[in-house]
Amino acid sequence: MSPMPAAAALLLLASCATVPVHAEPDAPVASSWDEPAALAGEGSLWDYIEDAMDGQPPSEDVVQASGELAAERSAELDFLEVVEGRGLEEAMDWYRDPLAYLTEDPLFLDRIDPEEFDLPLVVNDEVELWMRYFLGSGRKYYARYLERSTRFRPMIEAELSARGMPQDLFYLAMIESGFSTQAYSKASAVGLWQFMAPTARAYSLRVEWWVDERRDPELATRAALDHLRDLHEMFGDWYLAAASYNAGPGRVRGAIRKSGGEDYWSVAQPGYLARETCNYVPKLLAAAIIGHHPERYGFTGIEYQPAMAYDTVQVPHSTSVDAMAGCAQLGEAEFLELNPSLRRWALPPEPDHYAVHVPAGSGQVFDACVQAIPPSERVSFMRHTVARGESLGSIATHYGVSVDAIVRMNKIVNRNRIYVGTELVIPVPGATGGATSSAASTATPTAAATPAPAGPTTLHTVRAGENLASIAARYGATVQDLMAWNDLSDPDRIQAGQRLRVGGGTPAGAAAVQYTIKKGDTLGGIASQFGVSSAQLQRDNNIGDPSKIKVGQVIQVRPNTSGWTSYTVQKGDTLGGIARRYGCAVSDLQTWNSLGSSTIYPGQQLRIQR
Repeated sequence: MSPMPAAAALLLLASCATVPVHAEPDAPVASSWDEPAALAGEGSLWDYIEDAMDGQPPSEDVVQASGELAAERSAELDFLEVVEGRGLEEAMDWYRDPLAYLTEDPLFLDRIDPEEFDLPLVVNDEVELWMRYFLGSGRKYYARYLERSTRFRPMIEAELSARGMPQDLFYLAMIESGFSTQAYSKASAVGLWQFMAPTARAYSLRVEWWVDERRDPELATRAALDHLRDLHEMFGDWYLAAASYNAGPGRVRGAIRKSGGEDYWSVAQPGYLARETCNYVPKLLAAAIIGHHPERYGFTGIEYQPAMAYDTVQVPHSTSVDAMAGCAQLGEAEFLELNPSLRRWALPPEPDHYAVHVPAGSGQVFDACVQAIPPSERVSFMRHTVARGESLGSIATHYGVSVDAIVRMNKIVNRNRIYVGTELVIPVPGATGGATSSAASTATPTAAATPAPAGPTTLHTVRAGENLASIAARYGATVQDLMAWNDLSDPDRIQAGQRLRVGGGTPAGAAAVQYTIKKGDTLGGIASQFGVSSAQLQRDNNIGDPSKIKVGQVIQVRPNTSGWTSYTVQKGDTLGGIARRYGCAVSDLQTWNSLGSSTIYPGQQLRIQR
């Protein structure tokens, strides 16, 4: 297709911006251009990283990388606003009379040789526009990306060669993440290739509480290139494959069907694709053109990073990061930089061995050191979600460990500041190896000193808003029973996240209890406290108008014995906030409700396991 006139290109960009298209749930989208996190404020940036990381406190590197990605997206938006809006007339003047502005072509268009590229090269007004971005307001980002590019180039190019794919697809990682393994986008895309979790899992990447292999550059590269190869087989065109990587194949197929075109430039027209996808291929080509000759475009003095080099060793499950770092003769931060997929402070409890990276040439010494660690000295631990009102001291007391042990295990910088909803790894004293991978563990360190209830028992995790009376009613027990079984001296001093031993096994057969309405009570609040629905309370007590309940009124509460409750999403809710409220993990909410991302909507009903 021949290049379109400058005016047409500018109008195309403006019209693409009006198409309200969002990527398919399984598409590895970079981030939301309509509301980049940098524009939404620092709190929003923190929230979306926290949601993406499933309650794990984000490190300084993660916050910095995610903030950089958000800032770069904002710079792109600012650039497009100049082109599309208030700066349109000025841009048109440049195109009409470029010599009035410059004495030399800054794009060196006459020196671009398509024969240098193995990706089909088109240089049109859209591509030139993105070259101007990278050489203008986006220059500082491009320079930073160049510095990092050499760290990953040999590995990515080797993987491309092994698949017979164009080497210039290397620059797709540049426009996705800026060659960052730590970046999280507002859409919860992660890592070098900005994979969404469902697509990553479809290509055999492990994405869960323990590890996130989207952050492993080698594993993620293999998955991303396999995905791109599949898209190319689907469309027979690398431009359409790249567009599908961004928007999802369904949207590209729809654009082809609506437009009647068969190539990218035909479907990247007003009304068919979102603005991001309209710009995606031109941005990729612009990045590749400059990347072939960075010095030509003024990128001199770049401090290129050395290429990744490491040995890979299989290490027994549950080995702690500090032990592995010691065997690798590295600091823990250096060890985690080599192993960015590790999300916690120990290897996962399964499979029996997990592959870790150590400095090149040190594999044999490292392996001998790790194998010498006796199983009894491997980390055994439990997971704890911080609830409102808890401190490290109270958590340490509950589990019978020291505050120092929790601080060391979780790399807590300020022991006086922990956040509600944060998941902590609690080292279990006197363990013989292995790990407890469930938040509802079957063992509590403090249980030995607690009077055991007769007969079968279960563990109940206290949820926000619960009290001993509602828990006792649910299990058909008494408050006095719970106090005795758990060595409690004050029935009013229990906390969300605390685990209580309950006699009688399951909550089936729990009896209804009487509740006397107090000042300030609402039917919804009572329902939430007992884990039932307002509608159930209305039915059981013949209440016609839930707003007309009176102080002193006695109602019957029939506890929820299903093990599940529901929550209606309110305006401003996030999965992270709801998870903190109910003492569970974001990944739990996603699993229970088959959510492919962290996106939720007001009015949406969520199932929550009690």
